[in-house]
Amino acid sequence: MNKIKLVFLIVLLLAAGCTPQKQVLEDIQLIGVVGYDYVDGKKIEATVAVPITTGGTQQATLTSITFSAKSHSSKNIRQILQAESPRPFASGRIAVILFNEELASHGITKIIDSLQRDPSVGRNIYIAVAKGKTKDILNKQYPVGEIVPVYLKRMIEQNMELTLPRANFHHFNYSYYGKGSDPFMPLIDMKHGHIRIAGVALFDHSKYVDHISFNDAFIFKLMYQNFRQGSHEFKFRKNNYLTLENLNSTVNYDIDHGNTNPEINMKIHITGKINDAAGTPLYQKKTIDMIEKTIKKQTEHQAKAMVRRFQKDEIDPLGIGDRARSQSRHFNFKDWEKKYPDVPVHVKVNIRVTQGGIVE
Repeated sequence: MNKIKLVFLIVLLLAAGCTPQKQVLEDIQLIGVVGYDYVDGKKIEATVAVPITTGGTQQATLTSITFSAKSHSSKNIRQILQAESPRPFASGRIAVILFNEELASHGITKIIDSLQRDPSVGRNIYIAVAKGKTKDILNKQYPVGEIVPVYLKRMIEQNMELTLPRANFHHFNYSYYGKGSDPFMPLIDMKHGHIRIAGVALFDHSKYVDHISFNDAFIFKLMYQNFRQGSHEFKFRKNNYLTLENLNSTVNYDIDHGNTNPEINMKIHITGKINDAAGTPLYQKKTIDMIEKTIKKQTEHQAKAMVRRFQKDEIDPLGIGDRARSQSRHFNFKDWEKKYPDVPVHVKVNIRVTQGGIVE
């Protein structure tokens, strides 16, 4: 009986020792956003935006302050930053991580590997490339009524629901560490005193090499994933334009002869409605038929051109190689990488316009 009690006591003590240390919110600095900037070939600069509450209990105001430091590694930067803060930093609430465009073009391997090994960094964090210095973006005050961490997170979030493809730290890591695909993330910049989505930043492994404009992001998303919502403008006739609202779209890939002479067959199905087509009689069936043919032709042309561009740059943000692997037995990635730039691409779009707006 005494032995049982002793064993129970030892287990209890071990369990107590494994209990994580509690952190009181008032005693720590919760980092909301981290921005990394290029300094030179050896050093980087990191800026963190920390939400704080100012004012009394009756008129408390939420704002954010920034801390910046330069060093050779992101881990050492944190130690330097700690010397400026009255409370220890905590990274469990990071919402967005920004990479300066110049830094991203040199490669972000060291930073990604460091973040990947940090258990306090969540996999659903949004990551983005920023034109200009991230330090300037995080230090600026914006007339949107929100602090910078919340502003950035909500802006990226709502654009991913409409136009941008899915992209967070988890998706980046899947393409970065895996085979058959290359990572991408949103591209942001500043215009008229606001932060805006400028497009999609494309990577060759860990290096930023190209980007898709915001106007073309919808076409890229059609090729990348199934989704609802979002809209895109198409040219109709000589001087007329119309806007298609996506009600539902699906994409399917068939990669034939993946191990010998591969061919890419992409099928996109779109169900949508026309929201903006001034002067166009949407109640006439022949007009709807003409609109469907126009959208089909333009979408197929833009999609083919985009895939050929990826092939020329030897990048695969659509993950076509990964899709080919899943459809081919004994798939050889080395052979695929050699063949990928010259693989024939066939895109077929089926479009069904179900509504023409309130006039219908």
